Formats: sequence, C-alpha cells, structure tokens
Amino acid sequence: METHEKNGLTWTEMFVVVVLLGIFSAMAVPRFSRASQQARLNNLISDLQEVRSQMELYRIQHQDRFPGQADACGQVDRDLFLKNLTTRCEDGLGPYLQQIPRNAYNNLDTITFVGDPAVRPTGIEGTGWWFNSATGQFRACDCAENTRY
Repeated sequence: METHEKNGLTWTEMFVVVVLLGIFSAMAVPRFSRASQQARLNNLISDLQEVRSQMELYRIQHQDRFPGQADACGQVDRDLFLKNLTTRCEDGLGPYLQQIPRNAYNNLDTITFVGDPAVRPTGIEGTGWWFNSATGQFRACDCAENTRY
C-alpha cells in the first residue's frame, strides 16, 4: 500500500491564514493612522511654539511692537510682518525664522491678519495660520478644532 504525503497547505488552510492576516491588519491600521494623526498635531504645535517664541523675542527687542508694526498699537503690515521675521533687520537683529512654517494639516504657510480683539479664527479662512495684532494671538487656521492651539 502506497501512501502519499502531501506537502503544503490546503485551500482551507490558506483561506484561514488569509482571514487571520486580514484581521491582524485591520487591528494594526487604525493604530498607525492615529500615530500619523498625532505626529501631525505634534508638528503643528511645535511650529506654533516656534513662531510664537520668535514673535515674542521680536517684541522684546523692538519696544513691544509685533513684527510688521510701526508702533505698538498700530496695524500690522502683512509684507513687513514676513520681512521682519525672516530677514535681518536694519538694527542687525534677526532673522527670527528661516521661513514661515507650513501648517501640517493643509500645507499652507499663508497668514490671515486681523486687528479686532473680539475676532476668533474659524478655520475656514483658507490659510495656514491666523494672527490677531490686537491680542497677539497666533493660531493654526486649518480647521475649527485646530484653531484652539
């Protein structure tokens, strides 16, 4: 009597392996997705801290004026704001930033400027950042949830 030994997997065994791999990957993908989302949020917060600290340094070194302000209570000039932060000033100070960072969520480096202390960002302005010269708040502007940072 001859016996044949089979090597390999049967279709049923192969199906079980594929199902198990599918289950394991379904459990792992959300973890990677959450980690990616957390990394983007950490990047956003880090960029905000960097810009805010450099703006504060500018204010300390320039008689309590924000970048782009001719006087402490005046409106902020958009072009001068960027120039003051990213180039060396006439007084030899700076640059404070190499460039305005891109928002990690919408990849924009543009800024909405407002001068009313009652105005808050909505997240639908279509820019990466939001700056209120009346209050000194510099915030994310990519979605309503991230405007709280």
